[in-house]
Amino acid sequence: MKEPLVEPVVRIRCSPEEEARARAALARAGLEPERSLLHLVVRDADPDAVNEALAAGGAAVRVAVRERIGALLGWLLDHGGRTEGHEAALERLVRRVIDDGGLGARYAPRDAPGLREAAAALHERLLATGGGPIGWREFVERCCVRRP
Repeated sequence: MKEPLVEPVVRIRCSPEEEARARAALARAGLEPERSLLHLVVRDADPDAVNEALAAGGAAVRVAVRERIGALLGWLLDHGGRTEGHEAALERLVRRVIDDGGLGARYAPRDAPGLREAAAALHERLLATGGGPIGWREFVERCCVRRP
């Protein structure tokens, strides 16, 4: 198993009705969320670990980046892994993952050839594993470049 990829912020889109359950799930895992305008935020944490804590605690909400990765994977499956002519859409989906996570100052999408390669590898992995999970670290390593 790879080392966790700790991020300065992990955003959780959470309605007021869901907040108590999400906070309780995070607290059971030893995480202390803060309320921002639109999100619960866990600082200095791995998005996958936060997501697992939410799921284990019975919260219906998920980490923002994991929700967006799911949308990206759905798009890849819908397109059969073919991205030729869809590079702009692919870049937008990757950028949404990054931006919804509040990590635009930290990461940028790879260039078009890099994203095409990443999309092909992710699609192949999804088919080989029957839709096995794609975590935050794998998404970053395949689809992103670190900003200086």
